[in-house]
Amino acid sequence: MRDDDPWSEQPPWPDDEVPDTVRSALRVQRGSDSTCIRVMPNRSLSRTGVLVAAGACLSALIPGTLLCLLLGAWPMFPFLGLEIAVVVGAFAWMRRHLDDREEIVLDAEAVAHRRIFARYSVDQRFPRYWVQLVVEPAASRFRPDRLWLRSHGQAVELARDAGGATRAALVRILTQEFGIARAVAGR
Repeated sequence: MRDDDPWSEQPPWPDDEVPDTVRSALRVQRGSDSTCIRVMPNRSLSRTGVLVAAGACLSALIPGTLLCLLLGAWPMFPFLGLEIAVVVGAFAWMRRHLDDREEIVLDAEAVAHRRIFARYSVDQRFPRYWVQLVVEPAASRFRPDRLWLRSHGQAVELARDAGGATRAALVRILTQEFGIARAVAGR
C-alpha cells in the first residue's frame, strides 16, 4: 500500500484483535468535517489474480480444444467452445465486480450510504440524530448477523457482501466511535 493513499488509515484497534481479512475489507478516511468508511466485499482474488487465473484456465482449455479438433473429434468442439465461453464469462463477471464497495459517510448532519455494484451506485441519506444501527441476529451459525441503517421507515443493509468479522468491526466503529444508536431486530 502506498504511503500517500488516503484510505490507508486503519481503525484504532490492537493488532492482535483484528484479523487481516478485516484490515483489507474495512478502511476509514477521516476528514475535517466528515468521516468515510469504505467496506469492501469478501474477495479472494486481486486484479492480477483474476487475470492470472483466467490465463491459466484458458491456456489449458484452448490447446485441448485444438487437439480434439485436429484428432477428428469434431463433435467435442462445440462443447469445448461452450466451456471456454463459460470460463471467459465468469472471469469477465469477476473483473466487472472488482470495484464493488460500500461507503458510509458520517458528518454532523447526516449519515450517507453509497453502494457501488457493477459500476452503478445507489445512494441513501439518513438524518444523523435519528439513525439507528439494527443488528439482526443470524438465522443459523453459518451466516453472519445482518446490519441495517434505519430511520423514519427507510432502511439499507450494510456490509451485505462482507464477512462476519468485518460486520462486527463495522458495528464497533459505528456505535463506539460515532455514537450511532444500536438496536437488535425484533426489540
